[in-house]
Amino acid sequence: MMGDAVLSLGAVLAVTGVAMLRRSWSRRTRSHGLNLAAWGSLALSTALGWASAGAWGAAVEAIVAMALAFVLLGWAAWTSPPGKALASNRRVGMLPENGAPLGIGRRIVTFTFVAILALASSLALAMAGRLLALVAGAGEANANAISLFVTPLAWMGLAYALMMTGNRRRQVVMLAIAAVAAVPAYLIGAMT
Repeated sequence: MMGDAVLSLGAVLAVTGVAMLRRSWSRRTRSHGLNLAAWGSLALSTALGWASAGAWGAAVEAIVAMALAFVLLGWAAWTSPPGKALASNRRVGMLPENGAPLGIGRRIVTFTFVAILALASSLALAMAGRLLALVAGAGEANANAISLFVTPLAWMGLAYALMMTGNRRRQVVMLAIAAVAAVPAYLIGAMT
């Protein structure tokens, strides 16, 4: 019963903190004192949520704060007058100029590298992480969880690196190095 009261107090502090932030940020010049009080209220809300129900309580307080922030920002966007500045007419180079070739082949290769081969390479890195976890003494379930954690992170990192590298040879080398990481796991049968 006491935990529910503390959780409710934390929710009130979360709502107060978000409202104070919205008030501070909507002023012509931001108030440092109001900002500090708002962030302090949100921090105290999180601490109270953690004290009453652990990570679950902190998550509840965060959800309360985010829900109110969503409502307040949505209302501000709905009621604000449209801007007076005209939109820029600059092109970002996504499509070629009139009459220029579309470069479909190059685009398909880039998609294949980033979406398909980077996923395969990230799975190889995940299997290597799983093997390392097993060798370090982790249980089967923990090693599987590590591989599930590594896969999206490695995929994101590889996709970013591939997109930032314009040289195809470097892209192939990056993918190959990541794929080679799975060879030891495959050889000893840790992938089964």
